[in-house]
Amino acid sequence: MSQLGFDFNAPDFDHSGFIKRLLAEEKIRYSDVQLAKLLCNDTDDVFYLVLLLLRAEQQQHTCLDLNSLMWENPFQLSVIDESQPLSPFISREQACDKLLHHPAVGEGKPLQCFAHYLYLARLAAYEALLAQRFSALARQPMLLDEVRLSALLDSYFPATNNEIDWQKIACAIAASRRLSVITGGPGTGKTTTVTKLLAILQSLYLAAPLAIKLVAPTGKAAARLTESIKGAKVKLGLAPELAALIPEQAQTLHRLLGVIPHSNKFRHDQGNPLHLDVLIVDEASMVDLALMAKLVNALPENARLILLGDKDQLASVDTGNVLSDLCETLRLGEVPSYSEALREQLKRWCDVNLPAAKTPSPLVIGDCLAFLQKSHRFASNSGIGQLALAVNRNDLNHFDWVWQQNFADLNWYGLDQTQYQALIERAVDAYSHYLLAIQQGASAAQVHALFAHFRLLVAVREGPYGLEELNRKIELALMQRGLIRLTSHIYAGMPVMISQNDYQLKLFNGDIGILLPDEQGQLKAVFMDEGETPRSIYPARLPKYDVAYVMTIHKSQGSEFAHTAILLPPLQRAQIGINRQLLYTGITRAKQRLELVAQPEVLKLAMRKSVARSSGLALRLKV
Repeated sequence: MSQLGFDFNAPDFDHSGFIKRLLAEEKIRYSDVQLAKLLCNDTDDVFYLVLLLLRAEQQQHTCLDLNSLMWENPFQLSVIDESQPLSPFISREQACDKLLHHPAVGEGKPLQCFAHYLYLARLAAYEALLAQRFSALARQPMLLDEVRLSALLDSYFPATNNEIDWQKIACAIAASRRLSVITGGPGTGKTTTVTKLLAILQSLYLAAPLAIKLVAPTGKAAARLTESIKGAKVKLGLAPELAALIPEQAQTLHRLLGVIPHSNKFRHDQGNPLHLDVLIVDEASMVDLALMAKLVNALPENARLILLGDKDQLASVDTGNVLSDLCETLRLGEVPSYSEALREQLKRWCDVNLPAAKTPSPLVIGDCLAFLQKSHRFASNSGIGQLALAVNRNDLNHFDWVWQQNFADLNWYGLDQTQYQALIERAVDAYSHYLLAIQQGASAAQVHALFAHFRLLVAVREGPYGLEELNRKIELALMQRGLIRLTSHIYAGMPVMISQNDYQLKLFNGDIGILLPDEQGQLKAVFMDEGETPRSIYPARLPKYDVAYVMTIHKSQGSEFAHTAILLPPLQRAQIGINRQLLYTGITRAKQRLELVAQPEVLKLAMRKSVARSSGLALRLKV
């Protein structure tokens, strides 16, 4: 019998056996089966589509893309016995028809369809809200003193050569719109650009200065934004009265919105909007669909929203890939598809003639996008910058060229037992500095700064190349050198990374603390808040956490380290989870030095594999 030729009324199709096989191969969870039965009341096509939808949500997809579903083997089952079915569906057409007419599908129902996407109602609502608010912001006109704006742009971005100044264009776009998205890789000047933008905006509104808020998804990212804005203000040499109008203290999104303990809701929402005129969101690629929806829902009517981030980084840890969806039309090395009206404005304001787009942007937010492509951190003689460029472009020739140059800031080690052990020893050397500082009575801020200098990043959690085992091996090596005392499950100097949000303690996924003795010698986990102020919490009160000598690349988003090491598993273990975005994100965490411990085949495998999460946001934003 053909594996696609099953009739659900036929007695030889074994639903029970098929579901047991799905459970045995861990393609679904038992709880998914119970929820699908609750929604569908029967084992039919829609039941299996719900199972696929729940599986997609666990993988952080917003929805199930019916067009990209591999209908002949939708659960990606192993082919062990040719007689065993790989699909429960007779045909795609029949399954989709049943879906559209199912009583659990539709407006106000638990399942919803939009175009060729199937959603759980909650995520469909978040996505629809985002599309509606982004579209409204993009279409809302702004009244500006164009002569004054042009003069300010020339003042902050004096002409130096014939190159297009994309930072200047980004400022012009953001100054003239309610919504703007400024994307670019590391060192392209996103925070410098936004500091100049804030100076321009406050100069335009000196009679009634704007209320500006700076936010980021994590405490670490907020601290980095604070540091960057402070540095940019000093570098720009702003007049004291103007500098005073530009805030430099960033906070987390959760703190801005106001956490309600024991709830997934916030104090600020549509009925109680935020008190601000301009909101800057840094590291926007880390913001998941639900949080972004709650944020835009809390914006006051006439506020400006400015999103900053790297569209090519990994998507958020939770569901969605909002920044990537917004920047869907941007291509490295290409001029964005701006409308004729915007190109005329930029000609007046920036004295620049941008070429007409080959095709108009399909997105209503097309004129709200700015793409910074010139890196000021990584010069042409930077191995880190050149490697990131090669990976991002999937340019294997350039990748090979990078490794032939022997760049001073880049080291590549093969993967064998000797190199594996040498990596652990180098990590112990790097971590010895902050541990010795603890023994010498250094302050919490000093200890955190020393700890943040180096980090070992991995792609997986389990096995000899994963977070858990490497953390244990580094702990053992540190103990053997006398740098820590492993007399219990906690010890002085132990770094921890929170892996579960605790709204009551205001600790969030990704926050890093270090266990330090207080004045009475009692250990407390010390975290640095956005203002670099220490906050101490008893270890017993901490939510779920991991030891943090080693971090997954996913959890490293929003962080930067002077010295970064990356370990990737060997080829036979690297088929799942290794991709271009992961490798690019890991590489771009390094500021001064990067070392890679990996097989060349794995690096090239990662470059060839690009992942995308299913989402209907870009389609909802079509003109």
